[in-house]
Formats: sequence, C-alpha cells, structure tokens
Amino acid sequence: MLSRPHQSSIRQLACGFALTLLIGVAAHAADIVTVTLVGGAKLTGPLLRENDEGIVLDLGHEVINLPAKRVLDIRRENNAATKDMNEQNRGIFSTGRLEALDVPELVKRFGDSVVLVRNAGGLGSGFIISREGHVVTNYHVVENHTRVQVTLFRKTKSGYEKHELRKVKIIALQPLRDIALLQLDLDELKGTLPAPVVINDRDDLRVGDLVFAIGNPLGLERSVTQGIVSSTSRTIGHLRLIQTDASINPGNSGGPIFNVRGEVVAIASAGAQMFDGLAFGIPANELIDFLVHRESYLYDSSQPQNGVTYLPPPYHPGGVTATKQDSSKPNSPPAKNTKGK
Repeated sequence: MLSRPHQSSIRQLACGFALTLLIGVAAHAADIVTVTLVGGAKLTGPLLRENDEGIVLDLGHEVINLPAKRVLDIRRENNAATKDMNEQNRGIFSTGRLEALDVPELVKRFGDSVVLVRNAGGLGSGFIISREGHVVTNYHVVENHTRVQVTLFRKTKSGYEKHELRKVKIIALQPLRDIALLQLDLDELKGTLPAPVVINDRDDLRVGDLVFAIGNPLGLERSVTQGIVSSTSRTIGHLRLIQTDASINPGNSGGPIFNVRGEVVAIASAGAQMFDGLAFGIPANELIDFLVHRESYLYDSSQPQNGVTYLPPPYHPGGVTATKQDSSKPNSPPAKNTKGK
C-alpha cells in the first residue's frame, strides 16, 4: 500500500498528464493561426480560445494569453473557407480583411493599382477597383473636364513602363463627397490590368493606427508616404474626414490611403501646403456608399458641372430688346432697332 505522499504525487502526475492530453487534443482540433501583434511581431500556433478580451495561443513549449489590444491581425492557416471569405466581391469592387504585412510588401502588392489621372489643366491620382477597369479618383480632379487621360505603371523585366490611356469614360460623379468613378477601355489597354485594391468595409480605423498613401504628388510618380491616423472624426464643412500626418500634396488627390493590411481606408483629398503633418482623406464607407448607389450620380454631359459652361443671356437695362448683328460680318456694329418709328 502506497503512503499518502506517494498517492499525492501520483494524483498530481495524473492531473498533469490529463491536462497535457486535453491541451494536445484541443491544439489538434484548433485552427492553426498566425497572429500579428502591434509592432509587427508574429506568432504561429493552434488557437485555443478567442473572445472579446483576447486570445489563447499554444506555442508548444507554453500557452500564452494575448490581450485584444495587443493583437493586430489573426490569420487562419488551415481553413480554406476562411481564406475565401477574406475578400468579398461586391460587383465592381471588393471588400475584405487581409493579412497584416510590412509596408514595403504592401506597396509591392498594391502599388501598381495606383494610376495617374491627367486633365487639360493638371493631374491627380486614382486607383483601380475592378478587373473591368473601374478607377476611383476625386471629383475635383475631373471637375469641369469632359475628357481625362489615365497613366498606368506596368512592371516588366526591365523595370516599369508607362501606358497612356486616352479612351477613359467618366461614369459617375459625387461633387458633395468629392468622389468620381472612371472606367478604362480594356481594348486600348493591350495587356492585363494590375490587381485591384480591396476596400475596408468595417470602419475599424483607430486614432494612432499606421497608414500610408501612394500617389503622384507634384507629378512625382508612385510616391509613398507614411504616417498615423490623427483623427477619425474630423469635420470640415459638415463632412467627416480622416485626418493623418502622412504627407499629402497636390497630385496625391484621388489616390488611396491604406492601412497595415493593404486595405483602402480613405481617399486622399486635401493637404495643408503651409505646413506638414496635416492631411485629410474621405472615409472608405463614404466611397462604398457612392459605389453601391452610383446610379444616383451617373455622369451627364448636359449638366454644367461636367465641363459645359452656360453663359448668361445679354442684359439690357430699360427693357431694350436685343440687337441683331450681321452674321456675314462678325465685326460689324449692331443694326439699330427702328421698330415703332
């Protein structure tokens, strides 16, 4: 018969073995996930628990409890259905939750989807949102113009090449929110389009989050600037904007602002030229609303906002009727009105 100390040791060993077995079974049944922490560190292992407070991860040599405020992203490695749900096709655009990556990797992945939009008086930026060639930019980039030109930057073995596209259609305009939708002519493209961007539809941007912008400031093509979110609730003229300290200059207008997952969270719209560290973007949920209801904002060349200038009728004090001019002599003086004499 075993003594009590020996019985206690056996019970402890049995409990420890049972606990190890339970953890092993749970780890075997759990999803294998890669967790990205605030700061960029990554941990991979079976996910034992996940709730609003945080997650519990089995690293093999230990079980670690990670608070939710330290977790930036959770990527499931062995769940194909979850991978497919990361990106959702919504017609002419896609939304979803992507994997957090370093900014250089995200620039490499989505930088080619950023284009240069040129009009007769200046230039701006834009970004491709569909395989059918739909491009988003700012309304003020195409305002008062009926024709615009888009420049694509396509990577080749010898470097990047420019492709100028002139058959660009203006599809829809929203002057109040400063958003415009264009479409490229795929027949003019001669090749494949760069991969379209993915738009963030969760409205989960927080003050202090890292963001970066890609655009063509002052014509300096494919420029990347990085900063943080300064405010998510800045209002200018009764309109909500995202404020960031990422550098936004003339030429950036209409380009995308990305989060650390490479999702578009805003459209670059304005920057302070007097000093650095003050720039604004149109929130992604405003862009989604515009795209979903784009038929309400369809482009109509008969509207004065689309580049057609309407001149006021001639004003003649005292009610004098308009004079007539000899059309055969453009510079001849107007004929006198002799009616009633």
